[in-house]
Amino acid sequence: MHIVSDLNIGGGQAVVRTLAEYQARQGCTPVVCAFQDGPLGREIKQAGIPVEILPGRRAGIFAFPYFVVDMAHILRQLSTLVKRYNIQVVQTHLLMALDFLVLALRWTNPGVVIFWTFHSANFVLRKEHLARQKWLLGPKRFVHRQLYRLTAPCVEGFIAVSDQVRESLLQVFGERIRPRIYVLPNGVDVERYGIAIDRAAVRAALGLPADSRILIQVGALKPVKGHTYTIAALAALAERYPDLHALFVGDGELRTELEAQVAANGLTGRAHFLGNRRDIPTLLAASDLFVLPSLWEGLSMALLEAMASGLPVVASAVSGTIQVIIPNETGYLFPPGDVTAFTQAVDMLLVNPAYAQALGEAARRRVVAEFSAQRQAEAHLALYRQALYTLERAEKPFHRQDAKHF
Repeated sequence: MHIVSDLNIGGGQAVVRTLAEYQARQGCTPVVCAFQDGPLGREIKQAGIPVEILPGRRAGIFAFPYFVVDMAHILRQLSTLVKRYNIQVVQTHLLMALDFLVLALRWTNPGVVIFWTFHSANFVLRKEHLARQKWLLGPKRFVHRQLYRLTAPCVEGFIAVSDQVRESLLQVFGERIRPRIYVLPNGVDVERYGIAIDRAAVRAALGLPADSRILIQVGALKPVKGHTYTIAALAALAERYPDLHALFVGDGELRTELEAQVAANGLTGRAHFLGNRRDIPTLLAASDLFVLPSLWEGLSMALLEAMASGLPVVASAVSGTIQVIIPNETGYLFPPGDVTAFTQAVDMLLVNPAYAQALGEAARRRVVAEFSAQRQAEAHLALYRQALYTLERAEKPFHRQDAKHF
């Protein structure tokens, strides 16, 4: 059972969808649970995988009696689903404090193996996680850290999507969990990317000339994704490359601010905000260059998708990304926040299309070999088998089928 915060469009949610689909192909019987439905929920159901929507939180910790009632209700629902589907392994994604609630399944459903997944190196509580009472950030962050350390012994394993995420886990939890941290990189469904399309027709549908040069960025419009740096680079290159356009795929809190930046730099008609789209493989295939100027990452699914599409990549040298990209071989890296270096990298690839094409081809080969969805699913299933075998040998606390059925 994969438990995720929501099924809206996002990198972590896409990981859950792809992982569940490929685990099902390999004989596992996954179930996906979320506290909020969304577009990815329909896609998961279409793949024949059950999706269960859990009751959300209605009360905060300050309304303590109601908060306790909410938590008990969620736990009862989870416990019922574990029994209904005969769940052996529970893996959480993007839950934050609700990770602690899931641990209670160890008592209501003895024998269940629990893994916490961390999709970002910066996973501790941040200001944007508090809709109200932002003054509580410091105290809540302290409490979360202490709860993480206190409950760590109850978790079978901690899944980090990159080496850098593992180092962040060690900083928060301490060295004692090192043997239980498993670095399992994200994987992409390579079959969906690198497709043949009518580029001219796709560009015409977007209102772009067939011979324009297109750089694309895919990701939520949030500060961490660095869209402002892409716009600054586009402004610096606009006069030299009058045929250069930028596609921004995704939506979020910064849209109005970023549109204002585009207008202030005279880029109206050159920068295009497409919102959330479900035809990303087609948009990537219609583009010439992918950019990812993030300030931090876990391991970007958008990056893997672009590389699987055979696009040359210019990205900031942040966690996860530096594990995927081999500099000057499968992509080009620059220091995060360095607009000058970012601009120069884009300029270099625009001037050298043969080199850009070689980077893109090498990028696809690397993703197919090292970061495919099948490889990711196999690694997870091997971890599940190991955990179940160890539990059965050590305690034999319940009577279930042997883990060989995975």
